[in-house]
Amino acid sequence: MMRLCWLLFLVAAMATLHLALGVPPSARDLRHCPTSCGDVNITYPFGIGTGCFRPGFELICNTTTKPPKLFFGNTTEISYQYAYGYVRASVVFNIATTPGLLGTYSRSWQAPGRVLSTYTTNSLVIVGCGIDVYLFRSHTNILQGYCRSECTNMALMDKKLSGRPCNGIGCCTIDLPGGVRAFRFNITQREETHSVALGNSTIMAFLSDSQFYFNTADLLSEKINANTIGATSLFFSVAITDQLNCSTAQLGLNKTDYACSDGSTCVDQRNQRGYSCTCPADSFDYDNPYLLHGCKQGIPIQFIATENKE
Repeated sequence: MMRLCWLLFLVAAMATLHLALGVPPSARDLRHCPTSCGDVNITYPFGIGTGCFRPGFELICNTTTKPPKLFFGNTTEISYQYAYGYVRASVVFNIATTPGLLGTYSRSWQAPGRVLSTYTTNSLVIVGCGIDVYLFRSHTNILQGYCRSECTNMALMDKKLSGRPCNGIGCCTIDLPGGVRAFRFNITQREETHSVALGNSTIMAFLSDSQFYFNTADLLSEKINANTIGATSLFFSVAITDQLNCSTAQLGLNKTDYACSDGSTCVDQRNQRGYSCTCPADSFDYDNPYLLHGCKQGIPIQFIATENKE
């Protein structure tokens, strides 16, 4: 037993040394690392535990839920991870309100280290009654979008609006462009007459990459969950952001922190800081450009980097 513990310690120490030297670790270096959390696989550069992730890519496995849930930061739940550098994740906000008290609520999202970017145009969906929603460019007061949600008679809403696309009654949406790594929004409550049943309703907000269909039951839920809205996940692209671009990452001392492994191609992020690594076009989906010898097939391909709209 002592010998086994010593071997595991040596493996973890070697993996940590690899990361400290900036050398991409091998699959062997990471054999001591957790490979899943609940139903979600974990793939480097993300990881859990010492020597298991690239700096800035640490994940958290919440084992208090059934099944366990995988988180990157506080508000980003990872639902699927692709070895070649994309993740599907949910970003959700549950905002409890005080009955009879109007207020303004401010929320924000930023990927830890800004290493995730929205891959395509998505929507910020807000479910609530008597609210105005203002979307701002991250860390500024520059307004990027606005929507308004009202509530009418519950019976009428249930009969006329349930199951239809969100249209400003019970919920509203604001478009969010691809390439966004952070945003913030304010929700202001208005004085509005609505059903007593909605007096204690929770305001819910989440990102979605598809059209959201409203249901009056969503207004009565205490939080976003699979039985009501079922927070939709969307694609995020992954970038290494500790250097400005491929050129600076490959120069001099910076190269000790270079993330791309042998056989992979470095691709600059378009109009924003950072770079990503890709395997050859005919490599397998499970090939990993961030692991030593992680690319096994073919010739390099350059994926289109997301465009920054911030």
